Amino acid sequence: MKEQNIVDLFDSNEKLETLLNTLPDPIIFKDEQDRWIQANQYAISLLGLEEIDYIGKTSTELASIKPLFRELFLSSFKEDQKAWVSGKVTRREITSTSQNGQNITFDILTKPIFHQDGSKKALVVIGRDVTERKRVEMYKTRLAFYDQLTQLPNRFKYKEELENQVIISRTLQQKLVVMYLGLDRFNIINDTLGPAIGDRLLIQISDRLQKCLQEDWFLARIGGDEFSIIIPNAKVEEKHRLANMIIDSLTAPFFINEYELFATASIGLCSYPNDGEDAESLMKSAGIALHLAEEEGKNQYKTYSSIRDIKTFKAFSIENSLHKAMDMKEFELYYQPKIDIHTNRIIGAEALIRWNHPEWDLVSPKEFISLAEDTGLIIPIGHWVKETACKQNKEWRDEGVNIVPISVNISAKRFMQKEFVKSIAMILEKVQLDPQFLEIEITETSLMENEKMAIVVINQLRGLGFKVSLDDFGTGYSALSYLKQFKVDTIKIDRTFIKEIGKNTQDELIVKGIINIIQSLNINVIAEGVETEEQLRFLREHKCNQVQGYLYSRPVKAEEFKELLKKEKIEINVQDQELKQEYENRRKFFRLNFIHPLSADMTIIKFMDQDITLGKTEVLIQDLSLGGLSLISDIKMAVRPDMLLSIETEILGETVALIGKIMWMKELYDDVYQYGIEFMIEEPERDSLAKLVNALTVKIRKNPIVPDCRFIIADIYTFFKKELSNKTNA
Repeated sequence: MKEQNIVDLFDSNEKLETLLNTLPDPIIFKDEQDRWIQANQYAISLLGLEEIDYIGKTSTELASIKPLFRELFLSSFKEDQKAWVSGKVTRREITSTSQNGQNITFDILTKPIFHQDGSKKALVVIGRDVTERKRVEMYKTRLAFYDQLTQLPNRFKYKEELENQVIISRTLQQKLVVMYLGLDRFNIINDTLGPAIGDRLLIQISDRLQKCLQEDWFLARIGGDEFSIIIPNAKVEEKHRLANMIIDSLTAPFFINEYELFATASIGLCSYPNDGEDAESLMKSAGIALHLAEEEGKNQYKTYSSIRDIKTFKAFSIENSLHKAMDMKEFELYYQPKIDIHTNRIIGAEALIRWNHPEWDLVSPKEFISLAEDTGLIIPIGHWVKETACKQNKEWRDEGVNIVPISVNISAKRFMQKEFVKSIAMILEKVQLDPQFLEIEITETSLMENEKMAIVVINQLRGLGFKVSLDDFGTGYSALSYLKQFKVDTIKIDRTFIKEIGKNTQDELIVKGIINIIQSLNINVIAEGVETEEQLRFLREHKCNQVQGYLYSRPVKAEEFKELLKKEKIEINVQDQELKQEYENRRKFFRLNFIHPLSADMTIIKFMDQDITLGKTEVLIQDLSLGGLSLISDIKMAVRPDMLLSIETEILGETVALIGKIMWMKELYDDVYQYGIEFMIEEPERDSLAKLVNALTVKIRKNPIVPDCRFIIADIYTFFKKELSNKTNA
């Protein structure tokens, strides 16, 4: 048979019919009144129309005949109308349930056909099964935007959602709360029990967090041990309750294999628009609040708006400049003597790092060491401290000074490094210093993180001739029974117990018990933070032979410590008496001294000659004159002429706002500082102040607690200790 004859067997309709029914895609023809003209075999099978005379019926009629596809038929009718109106091909995606119950997604094209006169003629509807393509797309999306361990949205998805919520909140003029949650000490569990246990703990924690969520909340895992919750349309005053609810949800133990694990969390809170008007600034604010929550004791929350004050401003500045400090040679070692209380002789010293910050003057390690640990800078900083202390001691010896052992603090991270002991030995060999002149101070936390490793390291150090002391004893988790295993040479009783001597009989009993038990184990005892003669008498009575604290000497520069070494002894309070006289000589005006301090709110209004806006911090005013005042704060600030303070208080029912700059600073206790402020005010303001001061002077002679003034009845140390406790529990 000829090829032409074969073709002739099929007319054009048969060719079209064969083609349509062969395609694995639904194809439907409708007239201008939505009546079905024809459908191919795939569409008929998909919609279950085999036994139905569908030709001539509308989509609405078919919806009543086939209720399984009712929504599909009705939505198709609406979309068809859009195609007629536009006069162009329209495209959409629909998901439908097939006869066997499976969901199928189609990419639908609708083509309107018109007569030459422009009237409606027919519609052609063509579908393409894109179910597999959509499944692959969804899988890729899940990989890109969801955490594979917890199945929660990841950081990328979180930021996208936060950006959307900011737009919604701005449009509707609503508040928005962002909560950053960091797991406390999760790395210890992960390192000790292994990542498999750590992963399962993360899954259980995410499950527990999800149970706390309300319908419109958004939870994401944004880092290794960090989560975040977005709370739209939230009442800002409720965020404290919400944070406590999240913290409480984690109090019950987690059971994984044979382990009963406990997890706590620190939370940072911020809100839109108060703490940021875009996603980036809100994430930064929540991160700063979380960091401060972790710094101030963990298992608590901090609100960014409540801590966006001088302390936060300083912390942010320090964080931005820490990585440059080593290169700029801004670090310096100070030395605090250790004293034999029977002879007042210097028997050792502790090397303490200080940072000569270009903006904040001398910064203590408490303000940057934890940040250094987080960033990994603690390793090079620690190496610099050990090497510098050894070099300095060697130089003093070469100059003929009778040197003493210098102790250096070692971080838990550094103490557990494999090359730690070797690196110290190499430093001493390089410097040519005998090991007896370097003492290693470690904390209880270092021991508890890996007891077996700690025992090995301590034995290695002592085997090489180093002395090892345990710092901050009584604040961690170790039991006295552990001391037999660790075999340290010296125990340092933490200053928190020493401060309470003469005030708290329970703490006195604890100190007495620690001294007796430790000495019975032939371990040396040093009391740190000794600041009063009453504390010294108590320690002497109970056979604590060595002390360290401000009563004898503050940490001093290398040159000053060398001079102390030459004298070999230190008399009590000599430094403080000299400083007191120096401060007295600075006074230009008569000052009204307060028996009870006057509470005030302080903030920085100009820094480095730039105007800034910060929250307020409570301080205590000790005395007041027309030229200035002295105040007490738990924040260490720089003495610099380009920084202006605003100090606001209430005197005789009148709000008084005073502008001034810091002229001098003195550290009274650990983390408690006294400042001398010189006013920067005009004569009319000074005249108004004079009237108030004169009136207050008259009244205060009759009653030290004058009404309508912000006087408080509390000693300085107790006040700031209470403030810290309140912040921690807030």
